[in-house]
Amino acid sequence: MNILKKQYLFLLTLFLLFKTTSFAQGEYASAYKQAPRPIHSLGAGLGFTTGYGLSYRYTPSKFGVQVNFAPYKTADVSKFSTGLTFLYRLTEGETTSLYLYEANHYYSSSEMVWDNPSNKNVRKDEAYFNNGVGFGVEIMVASKIGLNLMTGYASYKNGTELNITGEAALYFKF
Repeated sequence: MNILKKQYLFLLTLFLLFKTTSFAQGEYASAYKQAPRPIHSLGAGLGFTTGYGLSYRYTPSKFGVQVNFAPYKTADVSKFSTGLTFLYRLTEGETTSLYLYEANHYYSSSEMVWDNPSNKNVRKDEAYFNNGVGFGVEIMVASKIGLNLMTGYASYKNGTELNITGEAALYFKF
């Protein structure tokens, strides 16, 4: 075999080897970028219209739902905060996402208070709904931890008050 044919075969082999290696790396990189996005989140939330307490978020697609719940009970006091929030993701980046939300918060409280005119303890009960709409931003502060900040307009205490609102939550995503 002459030297020209050997050089040609050598260069062809090198070319095919590098081409195959770069193709395999390209497949790996695209497979890495398309890793499934976590759809479950567990954490704590605090908001006038989303409620406060332990929080669970489920986002299988652009649409999602969030539930917050916090019970508190002693011999004299019981308070319950329950929130149900609907989410719609507008855009998602590597470390942030922007979404719209509609929130519903039911709050109830019952406690014994001292009544000066009657000189005795009386039970004071309170219960109301808060509703809100607005937008939120999720910022990934670590690979599986997201900080959510939300703002919008809210109807407070069964629609008797209207004002702006602010909500926040910290989630572990899985």
